[in-house]
Amino acid sequence: MNDHDLTLRETARGIAIRAAVIGAGSLILTAVVAAESMRIAGTMMKVAAGTGLLLVGGGMAAWEVKKMKRRLSAPPSRPVLV
Repeated sequence: MNDHDLTLRETARGIAIRAAVIGAGSLILTAVVAAESMRIAGTMMKVAAGTGLLLVGGGMAAWEVKKMKRRLSAPPSRPVLV
């Protein structure tokens, strides 16, 4: 097969090269995953803030409608001059 034996130096060099390639690849993959996670988290925060604003606005609108209904259905509180 192979007529020369691997030396310790060649073996260590091969291991170092493989470790460097795996390290660089994992660093790039981690950066991509972190960037996507932050983008998704930002979108989720925008959705949560929008939902909160809609809930507050809807609650205030319902409160105003209820207040106006009470005002329109109540008998007049001022005396009428004859």
